[in-house]
Amino acid sequence: MSDRPSKKQRKASQEIAAPIAADDDVEYIEAEEEEPEENTKQKDFSALELKSDHDRRPILVGCDGRIFLETFSPLYKQAYDFLIAVAEPVCRPEHMHEYNLTPHSLYAAVSFGLETSAVITVLERLSKAKLPSTVLDFIRKATLNCGKAKLVLQKNRYFIESPNEEIFKKFLNDPVIARARIFNTTQISVVAESLPTDLESLTGEVAEERKVHSFEIDPDQVELVKQRCLSPDLSYPLLEEYDFRNDTVNPELSIELKPQAQPRPYQEKSLSKMFGNGRARSGIIVLPCGAGKSLVGVSAACRIRRSCLCLATNAVSVDQWAFQFKLWSTIRDDQICRFTSDSKDKFKGNACVIVTTYNMVAFKGKRSEESEKVIELIRSREWGLLLMDEVHVVPAHMFRKVISITKSHCKLGLTATLVREDERITDLNFLIGPKLYEANWLDLVKNGYIANVQCAEVWCPMTKEFYAEYLKKENKKQQALYVMNPNKFRACEFLVRFHEQQRGDKIIVFSDNLFALREYATKLKKPFIYGPTSHHERTKILYAFKHSPDVNTIFLSKVGDNSIDIPEANVIIQISSHAGSRRQEAQRLGRILRAKGKPSDRVRGGSEEYNAFFYSLVSTDTQEMYYSSKRQQFLIDQGYSFKVLTNLPPPDSGEDLGYSKLQDQMDLLSKVLNAGEDAVGVEKLEHDADDITNLKIHRSAGSMSAMSGGKGRLYTEFSTGGGGGGGSRGKSRDPNKRHNLFKNRYK
Repeated sequence: MSDRPSKKQRKASQEIAAPIAADDDVEYIEAEEEEPEENTKQKDFSALELKSDHDRRPILVGCDGRIFLETFSPLYKQAYDFLIAVAEPVCRPEHMHEYNLTPHSLYAAVSFGLETSAVITVLERLSKAKLPSTVLDFIRKATLNCGKAKLVLQKNRYFIESPNEEIFKKFLNDPVIARARIFNTTQISVVAESLPTDLESLTGEVAEERKVHSFEIDPDQVELVKQRCLSPDLSYPLLEEYDFRNDTVNPELSIELKPQAQPRPYQEKSLSKMFGNGRARSGIIVLPCGAGKSLVGVSAACRIRRSCLCLATNAVSVDQWAFQFKLWSTIRDDQICRFTSDSKDKFKGNACVIVTTYNMVAFKGKRSEESEKVIELIRSREWGLLLMDEVHVVPAHMFRKVISITKSHCKLGLTATLVREDERITDLNFLIGPKLYEANWLDLVKNGYIANVQCAEVWCPMTKEFYAEYLKKENKKQQALYVMNPNKFRACEFLVRFHEQQRGDKIIVFSDNLFALREYATKLKKPFIYGPTSHHERTKILYAFKHSPDVNTIFLSKVGDNSIDIPEANVIIQISSHAGSRRQEAQRLGRILRAKGKPSDRVRGGSEEYNAFFYSLVSTDTQEMYYSSKRQQFLIDQGYSFKVLTNLPPPDSGEDLGYSKLQDQMDLLSKVLNAGEDAVGVEKLEHDADDITNLKIHRSAGSMSAMSGGKGRLYTEFSTGGGGGGGSRGKSRDPNKRHNLFKNRYK
C-alpha cells in the first residue's frame, strides 16, 4: 500500500525544511510498480459479504489471512491489542494498518491462553464482513495442538502439564517420553489461569480454574522431550513457563523497583503478557529504541526476584545496563557484576545480576584464569531470568551456544527491530519463545513517548570526475567513490553547520566505510569512534558529547548501530551504510528516538512539530539509490515517510564548504583511488571476546546484492550427521515429516 504523506503532512514538512531547501526542491517517492495479476486478485475484497453495521466495525479480513485495521475507529485500541496478540504487523501507517495471520502468531496467541474459539469469535465480532472459510480452517489447523501442553519448571524439577486427559495419556504411552519420565510423579492439580487484562474485555473470558494432569521428566532429557513433542507422531509444542513464586530452591534476590520507576502503559501491557497467569512466560518484547526497553527488563527481573544473567552486544552496553539496574531498582552495588574483557567485578552472595556480552559467554578459546572462574560460575548456576538485549543481532548458532551453556528458567528477549535479512528471525520463536508484545511506533509518537522524527533522503549528484571512475567496470572501489562523492561531503558539512550553529543540535554522523569515516571526521575536525577505538576512549568521547557544549558532532562507524544510549542526540546524518539492511536503518534512527523536551510539550498537536531529524545522504545514479529504498522499507512499514531533498546545499547559501574547488576534488579522487583495502567496503569489527583473543569479522567474496539479503538469497543450516551440537537441525529434511510450524522452514 502507498505511504505517500497527506497534504497536511507535506505542508508541515516543507515549512520545517524551509531554511534548508526551497519548496520546489522537495519531492516524494511513490511506488508505481505493476503488480502480478495473481497478487491483484488477492487484494480484491469485492466477494466478501459486508455486515449491515460494517461502518462500526474496525477490521476487514481477507481470504489470504491479511487483516486491515482502521486506526480512526472508536474500537481501534481494543482491536489493536487483540491483533497484536494473534497476528503479525505488516505495515502500520497513520490511518490504516495491515496484519497477517501466521502459524507463529497464532502459536503466540495460544501461549497467552487464548482458545481457538475465542480467536474466531473476536475476529468475527470486529470484522466488517463474515470471516472467509479459508481463514477459519487455517486458524483451526494452526491452533489444533498448540497450547495443549506445557513444560513447567517447579522447584528445579521439570513437569509436563496438560488439562486434556486424552493428550496426557498420549504422552504417558509414548516410548520416548516414557523413558524420560520419572515414575511415581503423576499428579492432578488445580491451576488458576487468566488472560492478560487487555484481552479479557474482548474475549469475555476471566480467570478460571482448570484441572491439570502432570508428571515429572528427567532434566537431562528435556531437549529430547521437546523435540519429540514437536515430531509428527505427537505434534504438541510445549509452552515453557516458570513458576517462580513457588521456587524455594533457588535463592531469592533482594531487588525491587524504586518508587520513581513508573512503567508507562505500554510497558505495563508488555509485562502483563509475560506474567499474565502468575508464572513467567519466555518470549520476546518489541519496543522502539528510546521507548524504555531497559525499564521493562529491570522490571521483569524485579518481579522474578532470582539471579539474572543479562546479555548485551558490547562493553559499552554492559556499562549502560549495569547503570540502568542501579537507576531503576534497589539492587546493591555488591549484587551486580560486570563481566567484560576490561571489567570483571567480584561476585558476592548467593543471588546476583551478572551483565556480560554474548561473545564472552559463547567464546570457546583460551581464557585468562580470572575469566575462566567467572564463566564457570555462569555455567554452573541456575538463572531465574536470562535477559537478552538486541536479540535480533545474534545468529541462530550463537543463541544455541548461549542457551546450551546457561541454565535459565525464563528467557526474555528485547529488541526494537525483529527483522533480519537472512530470514532466520523465526528461529527465535523456539530458541526463546513467542513474541509477547509489539508496540506501534506512531502511537508512541502521538502520545509523546518517543521523538517525532522528520526523515529525509538527500540526493547528491556525482561529480563528473568521480562518476567517470565509478562507471569503469574494472574499478573495485565503487562504494568508496559514491561515499566520497564531493557533493555528498558538501551536503554533510552544510547540515552539520546548520544544525550546530542555527539550532544548537547534537549530531551523530554514521559511516560504515572507515576511509570515509576518517576523511570526513578529520576534514571537519570532529571526534570519531570505530572498532579499534578502546573502551576508555569511547567512554571519554561519548561523555564529552553528552556534557560538553564544545562537542556537538561525533562520527560513528557501525559499532554505534546497537545498544549505545545517547539521549542528547537529535540529528542523524548517514553518509555510508551496509547495503540494504532494513534493521540497520531502523537501529540508527533509534539513536534519536528518545523523547525530547518537556513532557507537556511532547504530545504531537496540529502543528506536527518535528523535534528530531534523520538524513540519509545518497549519491544519485549509483547502486546506493537501490540500497537506500530497500533500507527504508521497515521504517515505512512503521508509518514513517521520507522526504526527498534534491538541491542541498542551496546554490545561494554562500557557505564556504570543503571540496568546492576542482583541484581539491581531483586531489580527493586521487587519494581514494590510491587508498588501501579499507576504502573498499565493510568495516572489520573487533568483538568483545575474552581478554586473550579478539575475534574479527573477515571479508569474503560475494556480490553486494547477495550480501544485502535481496531476492534469491537463501541461507539454510543442516546437521551433517547424527552428532550433537545442532539440536533438531537437519533431523527431518522431508517437509511432510515435520511439525506444521516448521514445514515451510527451508523452502
